[in-house]
Amino acid sequence: MDSIKNLSNEEKTSKVPNMFSVQHFCLHDGPGTRSIIFFKGCPLRCVWCQNPESWNLKTELAYKHTLCIDCKTCVEVCPEKAISAPGEWDEERCTLCFKCVEACPSGAMTRFGEARAVAEVLDELRPEYTFYKSSAGGVTFSGGEVTLFPDYASDIAKHLRDDEIHVAIETCGQFKLDQDAPEKLSLEIVGSSIKSPVWKLLSQVDLVLFDIKVFDSEQHKLLCGTANDEIKQNFATLTQIARNKRGPKVWPRLPLIPGMTDTVDNLTKWSAFLLENGISQLTVVPYHNLGSPKRAWIGAEPAPDIPSLSDEALNQSIQVLTDAGIRCYAPGEEEWVNL
Repeated sequence: MDSIKNLSNEEKTSKVPNMFSVQHFCLHDGPGTRSIIFFKGCPLRCVWCQNPESWNLKTELAYKHTLCIDCKTCVEVCPEKAISAPGEWDEERCTLCFKCVEACPSGAMTRFGEARAVAEVLDELRPEYTFYKSSAGGVTFSGGEVTLFPDYASDIAKHLRDDEIHVAIETCGQFKLDQDAPEKLSLEIVGSSIKSPVWKLLSQVDLVLFDIKVFDSEQHKLLCGTANDEIKQNFATLTQIARNKRGPKVWPRLPLIPGMTDTVDNLTKWSAFLLENGISQLTVVPYHNLGSPKRAWIGAEPAPDIPSLSDEALNQSIQVLTDAGIRCYAPGEEEWVNL
């Protein structure tokens, strides 16, 4: 996978996953100064999702109407004549050649997703090594959902770990931890005979930022697209493995969505669950309505009208969690030494 520049889009997708962004000098997704790799593809469909461009595994063509100057260059350069007007194209005729994106003078036509070789990603990250090491930072895999691509991600992670770079992943927790024993991953086989692709990745990771959302499984299915029994089991298993120092450390994060995840019932039940699993700290992430414009860009259904979380609601949620025995942190303010 050293070079993929000469491959077609179809060939690239079959060889490596798509990324929709690599961001540098980040402070909110793990210890220290970090680079964040955003993978494309997610098993959940949370109604409040801030990154709907991460849902689809495939590269997507998008249209930002507010940037369009109506020059119709996109119409003129499309070799398949798939574009009838700015922002209007026939998906069956479109081959995702992205000539319209390359020619668009205003950036209105854009793409989400690019397949990149491991060596190419590492070349981009390597100049940041000094900043990682001086700040006790590193690299975080986010998304989307990185556990959909365990072989590729573990390859990058191994190279980073060999260079003494801290590696974290942010996950929704919806994955098969052990393909041979899906109910539970046995501690006895961790690091020895286990064949799980996901464990191959986790064995190369220092920290798991584990997103928890809606405690009730039926409500989770309604609001996030799947039940959460497997998510809870994976959390319990990973925290057990971490306590036995057989795998990565685990730090939970909870998005506070008005009327959905910030209810007293939801917060109380998650608090009890965390304490049962030996976890007494949590990062709370206040909701801000940033994803709606992106849905329009990719032609997705509009998001429900969810207001941003007020300061009063944030403080009330923190009080509920604190009263239950959970220490709360804002993103970027975590005391990682507590792990």
